[in-house]
This record gives sequence, C-alpha cells and structure tokens, in this order.
Amino acid sequence: MTEAERAELGDAGEPTSWTCSRCGVTVTFASKVAHPELPSTWGTEGEELYCLGCRRDMAGEAGLAGVGEETSNERRLQIRAQARIMFEIERDPDRADNRIAKACGTSTVAVRKARARLEAR
Repeated sequence: MTEAERAELGDAGEPTSWTCSRCGVTVTFASKVAHPELPSTWGTEGEELYCLGCRRDMAGEAGLAGVGEETSNERRLQIRAQARIMFEIERDPDRADNRIAKACGTSTVAVRKARARLEAR
C-alpha cells in the first residue's frame, strides 16, 4: 500500500500507519489525529519506506561497498560506524555531537572527526 493510500484510510476514520519495508516496524496514528504525516525520521527509496533505524543500518552497509574481503572485522566495524555518523550529520547537521554519538553507539570524538572531514570537503 502506498503512502497516499494509507493517508486516505486515515481520512476515512481508520488509524493511519506506515510499516518499514526492511524490519517491519509500524508507526500508527489514531483516527483522532487530524492530518497524520509520515514521521520526519522515516524515508522513502522508490516504493520502499524505511524507519530511522533501518536507514542508519543501510548507511553503514553502504559504507562497506567496495571494501575488500581481506579487510579485518575491526576495520569493517570502523567503516560502518563512520558511515552511520556521516548519515546522521547529513540528516541533521545542527544536532549536537553527543546526541549523534549516542544514536550511533560511538564516541563524541568520532563525531567531531567526521564533522571535520565533512567541512574539509
């Protein structure tokens, strides 16, 4: 069901909901909500809809694209974490470094380094 079809259901008195295409988590608004909108942390890619958690994971996986099989697991974890941090900074540039670090399960120092790399571009 498309986002528009879900919104139409909301107008008919039914709860409006969206389901992540990857993990299946669903967010639902009661029919009392006047004009429910897709949460701002969710995103679409083509016909697919993804929650923030999956979007973070997908950013980490995308960061591993092109990384060779010989790369150590430790280095893979670092690359994945860096990609997630970059995703968060680009998603919400004004967000405090400590909040991004907490969301990504990393250090504030790592977030500061990532910001510096972005600014150097």
